Amino acid sequence: MGENLEMFTDAKNGDITSKRRSRLNIIAEILYAAINGAVKTRIMYRVNVNFVQFNDHVKCLLEAKLIRTIRRRRRTIYETTEKGRLLLHIFNEAEEMLKAASSKKGDKPLIVEKGPMVYLVKK
Repeated sequence: MGENLEMFTDAKNGDITSKRRSRLNIIAEILYAAINGAVKTRIMYRVNVNFVQFNDHVKCLLEAKLIRTIRRRRRTIYETTEKGRLLLHIFNEAEEMLKAASSKKGDKPLIVEKGPMVYLVKK
């Protein structure tokens, strides 16, 4: 499998740091990319995963009924289900709680927002 690295610039000192995305982050990004329905290549491009990674994650999402397929004009469209939308909502709530908790402490990690996801980068 390929490397799932995201590059961030530290707002204070301008250093570039990298952080590996977790499986949950990738799943959340796939659910978000498919929220209004999208073809495989569009989701792969938006989430920045290769064909093998996409198929592994989508297989899991289909089995869990977090995503569904729809056939339109001989194309397969992937669409996030209501259960998948609920999971995205829970992810977002958890991120907000982490943001609130980290803003109360004096020495907080850098919080980077990228699209629908929020990443905590430890210093």
